[in-house]
Amino acid sequence: MRIIAIANQKGGCGKTTTSINFSACLNFLQKSVLVIDLDPQGHSTCGLGVKIQKGTPTVYELLSPLYHNVLPLSLVIQTVRPDFDILPCHSSLNALEEEFGFLPNNHCKLRELLSRVAGEHRDYDFVVLDCPPNLGVLTWNALNAADEILIPVEPSFFSLHGLGKISETVQIVNRSRESPLNVHALLTLFNSELSFSQEVYDEVKAHFQKRLFTTIIHEHIALKEAAASGLSIVQYSPQSSAFQDYLNLAVEFLERDWNRKLPEKELGWSQVLNNYFGPRQVSDGILFQFLSKTASCVEIAGDFNHWVSEPLVRRNQDGLWQRVIPVELKTFRYKFIVDGEWQVDPHQHAQKENAYGGIDSYAELA
Repeated sequence: MRIIAIANQKGGCGKTTTSINFSACLNFLQKSVLVIDLDPQGHSTCGLGVKIQKGTPTVYELLSPLYHNVLPLSLVIQTVRPDFDILPCHSSLNALEEEFGFLPNNHCKLRELLSRVAGEHRDYDFVVLDCPPNLGVLTWNALNAADEILIPVEPSFFSLHGLGKISETVQIVNRSRESPLNVHALLTLFNSELSFSQEVYDEVKAHFQKRLFTTIIHEHIALKEAAASGLSIVQYSPQSSAFQDYLNLAVEFLERDWNRKLPEKELGWSQVLNNYFGPRQVSDGILFQFLSKTASCVEIAGDFNHWVSEPLVRRNQDGLWQRVIPVELKTFRYKFIVDGEWQVDPHQHAQKENAYGGIDSYAELA
């Protein structure tokens, strides 16, 4: 069970947006995920559509020293989607700052709770901790319980000013840990049209170096709309560039983890993605898939049909378009035509330049 704290003492950096959508994309990639909302504002809770009624137990009741009865975890953990759960919170979580004040080893309480989760409930692949925008007792608990920290950084002067503080905090936490926190940084709310955004990118890159994700989370209205709807970007707009950003982040994170565990072995990540939307071998040919709720027509053309477009069939209201085409080639180029516009396959990373100076999607099947 890998435990990831998403933390930055500065608010407005996309911390909760990242907690929700990074977790949802890990789940999309067939990982079991538990989100623990440690921000008393409860934004991850409501952002995932969970409504807390009066009297409903939350993470506060599990952590508070005032509650002597041990609550079953199944009463508190709520399911968002299959293999995607949340430990919700309420504003009552604010009281822990005072309640933990004189408690021995108060920085270990979340770690103890996570041991209960693994032992009594289930051993998730990943636990994502959405921390409050401060360096109080809840954040300290998260950093002591976590295996790694993901620091969202938005392109602003104040975010650069706070980098030293969060880095200093990580160093202090590491002094009392058996193994140091793995540190990741992520640029969020990025507007590539602003020159200042590039300046911030250069500063953050210089500070974090290889610990900065190459993935960048761009500003996108769909992220705000998804949060307002109580949905992750995976459910709200899987055809959007915002979904692609967070899917890329989840892929890059898993690749980092696999590189750490299996440095000498082939990651084979393209085959994982192919199980979803890339070209996929089926009994009677190759299954091609495309996601778009708004498209009225999706076609495909490639080496296998002499670049004569063939229409895909829309399968459901989520905008899933599919077509099975008999293909004898083991390697081929192709493109989708969406409402008359030629596009590469956003879920097939392999690409090759064509004779006209453009880019085609490229597949090499076993």
